Amino acid sequence: MPSPAQRPPKILTPQPIGRRFLVVPAALPPPATDRIVLHIDAGSAFGDGAHPTTQLCLAALDRHCRPGALIDLGAGTGILAIAAAKLGAAPVLGVDIDAASVEIARANIERNSVTGAVRAEEGSLADVLAGRYGVAQAPVVVANILAHVLVDFFAAGLADTVTPDGLLILSGVLRTQGPELRARLGWHGLTLAAEERSGEWLCVIARKAGNA
Repeated sequence: MPSPAQRPPKILTPQPIGRRFLVVPAALPPPATDRIVLHIDAGSAFGDGAHPTTQLCLAALDRHCRPGALIDLGAGTGILAIAAAKLGAAPVLGVDIDAASVEIARANIERNSVTGAVRAEEGSLADVLAGRYGVAQAPVVVANILAHVLVDFFAAGLADTVTPDGLLILSGVLRTQGPELRARLGWHGLTLAAEERSGEWLCVIARKAGNA
């Protein structure tokens, strides 16, 4: 996730994002709308929908989310995991190393009535890979985390969380950091499927090779 210094002001009014989402602060009642409402209390966690990387990931999920499991690494408020569940993914696992963020995510999951599809857990990539939460692989994996953490994740087995022919959605990456990230895709059996930009920020969508 971007550092606190890189975060924009929090969303204070309902914010349309992409084609289908409407992010609504928890202090406001959800309005009548045809959009998919994400009712979010950010608290101290990252991911109220204001930051371009969150918006890029939401747009990517809108286009690429599919039925089946989804893993959100660095879940923050749980906004991406909740969005995925409202798009039909299940089971959805959101993992964060910060205990306070996990509690915020759990409250948001309940607020959005997706407790049957989404769980938030405190833990690491290593915990996911070890099967600690029952979901170690998924056809869609999303990680909106700082670029240097993504580099470390690749070394620690990030690509192993993606099922064959699955998608890995990555953001928290500055455009200047894109080449370093893209170089790692091929090293781990991934190919660039799409790339979206918003200002100085980048979202990389990679596809894992299918079974031969």
